[in-house]
Amino acid sequence: MGSENFQKKYRVVASITDVGIRRENNEDSILILDGAGCYAVSDGMGGGSAGEIASSAVVTYIRNAIGDAPMLPKCRRERMAASVYSAHDAILKYAQKHEYESMGATVAALLLDPWKPNRADIYFAGDSRIYRLRGKSLEILSYDHTISNASGIPEKNLPPYMAGLLSNAVGIRSGFFLASASVDVQENDIFLLCSDGLYRQIAEDQMIRSLVREKNLDVVLNTWVKTANTAQGLDNLSAILIRFSGLPEKYSPDVQEQKLNDTPEPAADNRIQAESQGDTVI
Repeated sequence: MGSENFQKKYRVVASITDVGIRRENNEDSILILDGAGCYAVSDGMGGGSAGEIASSAVVTYIRNAIGDAPMLPKCRRERMAASVYSAHDAILKYAQKHEYESMGATVAALLLDPWKPNRADIYFAGDSRIYRLRGKSLEILSYDHTISNASGIPEKNLPPYMAGLLSNAVGIRSGFFLASASVDVQENDIFLLCSDGLYRQIAEDQMIRSLVREKNLDVVLNTWVKTANTAQGLDNLSAILIRFSGLPEKYSPDVQEQKLNDTPEPAADNRIQAESQGDTVI
């Protein structure tokens, strides 16, 4: 049911996660479900083990929801959203049980459409980002949920203790929301999902030069980590690169598949919600 659209021959994927040289632990988590056309980066917050647990919860819930999802676009989108909201509930419960003052995680995810190879959905909360390189133009597709952006005040004009603070994240005590958008995909596009440890340490012009000049995506990522750590290595750095070397033909669903796609799947949402009860995942 559209699964041929996720054959690996149409994409090249590389990923990396690095603790840096100033941090004692890595609070980032990444998810690659290449066969399911799903990718995610999550940056944990809370210090100690709390950040690691929060980011791990986010990618675990997404994996559980999408890993066995039918190749139906609407179902996959619904499961993706439900999984992140379930992770949000689980993190809140865990933080309350263990008396953490703050605990949360960002999310930046890309979900390909199994029926329309030239279309994808992005999901984001916090300040992890999703970029698309097309030709020599690098575009930020997501939006940073920071106090600076929410207030309209540049970070340099904020008090030091407010610089870089998030206005939205998975696990935030009130007002959490998952932003989403539909984006187009073209042959030779390169998508970058990353934590703020990348773009706060590697300039965008350097990102463009690396991606345009070097075809080996693993080399690109290793170079970025080396550059960051040689400079200061201030933060964890995690990234996923997806290059679309080609696009398969559009999938034509039959009548039954179209009917299934148009029918809500409450059982899937209930299953995801059930996993968030107690400490099943975290």
